[in-house]
Amino acid sequence: MVKISKFGEDFLLLALRIDKHIEGYVDFYIGPEKLRQIVDSESLASPNTLYNDSNNLIKQVGAQGYDKERERYIEKLLVAMKTSIEILNGSDLPIKDRFKNLYDVDLQPAKEAELDKLKEEFEAAYEGAGSLEERMNKLRITRKVPEAKVYPLFKKALSITRMKTKELFGDLLPNKERILIELVKEDNNSEAKWAYYEWYIGNFRSCIELNPKYNMYWTAFLSAAAHEGYPGHHMNFVLNEQKLYKELNHFEHSILLLKSPKLVICEGIADLAVNALYSYREQAEISLQFCLNGTKEDIIENLAMQNTVKAKRSLIWYNIAYHALIDEWSEKKLIQYATNFEILSQKNIKNILKLIFDPAHSTTAFVYNLGSRLIMNKYGEFPSVKNFRNILLNPFLPSDFV
Repeated sequence: MVKISKFGEDFLLLALRIDKHIEGYVDFYIGPEKLRQIVDSESLASPNTLYNDSNNLIKQVGAQGYDKERERYIEKLLVAMKTSIEILNGSDLPIKDRFKNLYDVDLQPAKEAELDKLKEEFEAAYEGAGSLEERMNKLRITRKVPEAKVYPLFKKALSITRMKTKELFGDLLPNKERILIELVKEDNNSEAKWAYYEWYIGNFRSCIELNPKYNMYWTAFLSAAAHEGYPGHHMNFVLNEQKLYKELNHFEHSILLLKSPKLVICEGIADLAVNALYSYREQAEISLQFCLNGTKEDIIENLAMQNTVKAKRSLIWYNIAYHALIDEWSEKKLIQYATNFEILSQKNIKNILKLIFDPAHSTTAFVYNLGSRLIMNKYGEFPSVKNFRNILLNPFLPSDFV
C-alpha cells in the first residue's frame, strides 16, 4: 500500500486542479482515487488560488527530508505547474522563458544548415526518377496498409518488440503487465490526428489506440510498437509505477503532466526505444515481415538507409514549431517552408500545424526532438542495454543530460 504524505497529496491535488482548467494537462493519473474524487466534486479553483498553492509547495519542498536529487526533481515539476498557472493568468513571460520553466531545457532552433543537409540525405536514401516529393509520394502509396490489416500487423509488431525486450530486459517486466489495443474512429476531421497513442491505465496496463484511417505504412509498425509499447512508453510507465511509485512511495510518478520536464525524457525514451533493440539494418529486415505487396523497391539496404534518415524528420517539425510560436510566421509561410523540404506530405504538414496551434499540445512539438537529442548526446544513437535500462528505471531531468 502506497503511503503518501500531506505534501504529496497537495502536490497531486494541485496538478488535478490545473487539469480542470487545461484540458489534457494530465495525461494519466494512477494515484489515490480519493484525490481525484475530491477535485471532481469541488468547484473550480481560481488561478490565483492555484498560484498561491504552487508557491507554498515550492517553499515546503526543502523541509520534506528528501534526498537532494528527488528534491530538485519535485521542485522542477512544481515550477512547471506554477508556470502553467501563470500562463492561465495571462502572464506575458516570453515563450523561451516559459519553455525553460515548463521543460527544464533551453529552446533554440535547429540549424538551417543541418536541415539543408537533411534534404540531401533524403535524396540519397530515396533514389529514383522525379523529384524527392514525387518519389516519396509514390512510396507512400505502395507502402500504405489497408485499414483491415492495421490491427493484426501492429499486434504482430508489438509481439516482436515484446519478445526482444524480454530477451534484453526480461527481469524488469512484471508478469502482470498487459497492453490492450483499440481501434478508434475519427469523429471530427478538423481535429489533429494521431496514428498511435498510448494511454497508461495503471496496475501495469496500457491501452494503445490505433487510428486505421490515418495513413498507416508497413515500414512504421516496428518503430511504433517500440515507441508506444516495448521498451518505450508502456515499459517506462510500468517500471515507474512498480519501482518509483509502489516500492519507493514516490507520489510524483503516479501522474504524467504534458507540460513538464518528465515529458521530455518520456518522449526521448520512446523515440529511441527501437534503437535500443535493433540496428537500422535489423529494423529493415524485420519490417519486411509487414510488407503486403513485396515490390522490388523493398531492398534491405534502401530500407536501412531510409530508417537512418527518417529519425531526423522531427528536426523539421521542431523548426516549424519554432517559426510558428517564436517567430510568429503566418500559416502560409509555414506551409511553404515545410513544403520546400519535399519530405513531409501536405496532409502531415497541415496536421502538424493543427497540433502546434492547439494550446494543449503546442509546446510538445519541441519535446520529441529535444528528448531524443538529449539522450543521444549522452548515450549515442543506439543506447546500450545498460544505459537504456538506467533511464527506464531512474528519474532524470532534461538538464541532467546537458
